[in-house]
Amino acid sequence: MKTACCNVLALLALSVVPVHAEECKPVHADLVEVFSTEGCNPGLTSCYLGVVDGNHGLRGTTHFRGNSSGTAPSGAPDALPYAGPFEYRTASGNLLMREAGIVPPGVVTAYQKILEGTGEFAGATGYFFVSGTRAGGVITTKVAGEICLP
Repeated sequence: MKTACCNVLALLALSVVPVHAEECKPVHADLVEVFSTEGCNPGLTSCYLGVVDGNHGLRGTTHFRGNSSGTAPSGAPDALPYAGPFEYRTASGNLLMREAGIVPPGVVTAYQKILEGTGEFAGATGYFFVSGTRAGGVITTKVAGEICLP
């Protein structure tokens, strides 16, 4: 009887383990962006284009165009919040993110959530934090976060 009980418990324990577990990896990258009026997605007259150099295949170009902004908080009247779609485009696949951030003078900090991926990033989930500086029309940031693949 004891053996049958243990076998049933073992089967129950195995049935709880997912068949396809996600593998999550830490992401680290350097990102440099510039404002542009050329090379933007169709229908856009301006955007931010960039180059990303990171680990886990995150090497390529980027595209960002804010589509909403808010009012600066009373305690930081020069820090404007914004949001919009952000794209990482690599030779082996793309990531579509939703970015929400804030831009005090000379600085940028943002949170990016993975919405979908193509190629090697198909089915990806995760998030990135982006922070750095804005000077002379150039945004220079560090990207850190996690990407999970099926």
